Amino acid sequence: MFNLSDQEKITIIFLLIIIIIVSGVILYRNFNVEDEFTINPSENSTENNSTVKIEAPPVIIHIAGAVNNPGVYQLKSTDRIIDAVKIAGGATEEANLDAVNLASLLKDGQKIIIPYRIVGTTEENNSDNSYKNIDSIYTSSYSDKININTANSNLLQSLPGIGPVLSERIVEYRDKNGLFSSIEDIREVSGIGEKKFEGIKDLICVQ
Repeated sequence: MFNLSDQEKITIIFLLIIIIIVSGVILYRNFNVEDEFTINPSENSTENNSTVKIEAPPVIIHIAGAVNNPGVYQLKSTDRIIDAVKIAGGATEEANLDAVNLASLLKDGQKIIIPYRIVGTTEENNSDNSYKNIDSIYTSSYSDKININTANSNLLQSLPGIGPVLSERIVEYRDKNGLFSSIEDIREVSGIGEKKFEGIKDLICVQ
């Protein structure tokens, strides 16, 4: 159909090769641009998701009473009283854990008093290691303490080292001598020395 010389054929073939190469380069560049727009956003989204973490705020609590290492501890707001007992070295053998809601969530500034198990006196004890009812809130705010001017014998026995005999002495002393004017006055009760006072002074108040 066309009578082309060898030189013209070579020229046409050369031009076709150039066109194919240029077209390939253009297609390759377009493919990369689309790739960047489709892949990079997902990568950024993944990076953002991996860096955004919501952590529970810390809370400072004071745990006292029948635990091995009473004191002030920092935990998370999602922790519960059972976690506070664990971090305080666990409960002692004398602890009355039935009197505490171990599933309660912790609050910042909370004071937790783990009560001691109260053993009944000889006259009223039909079985050893019986429990008495304790009309007290053991997971109170940090400032709540046992008022030694109004607490009854059962409530006083929730204090570390205060048993039935000492609690009755405190009530009798209060009835005989009037209300305590300061927490230090409780040392006037027979059987409450300096060491025992040190163990309860942070748990009591006068009002």
